[in-house]
Amino acid sequence: MNTTARQETMQRKPILMPPEMISKITKIAQSRNVSFAAVVREALDAFDSDLSSENTALIEALADTMIKTTRDVVSKIDAIEKRLNETHTMLEGS
Repeated sequence: MNTTARQETMQRKPILMPPEMISKITKIAQSRNVSFAAVVREALDAFDSDLSSENTALIEALADTMIKTTRDVVSKIDAIEKRLNETHTMLEGS
């Protein structure tokens, strides 16, 4: 926990979470000999919202690239299919 959290006045905030998560946090707290709340505060301090925004931007860019690439591939497959149909038609006429 950072020193700022220790120096600030704490406020109580009830939170809801699944039993599995409560169990996991409890085990972490016991193994580190700290409180449940300390584990939650530490996890929040470790969360970097800027990194999450950066990850979101990267995922969106990747999705855009995949969509464009897929459209290009479909277009090329359509062109190949058209040429194959033309070739089959030509061969059947011979």
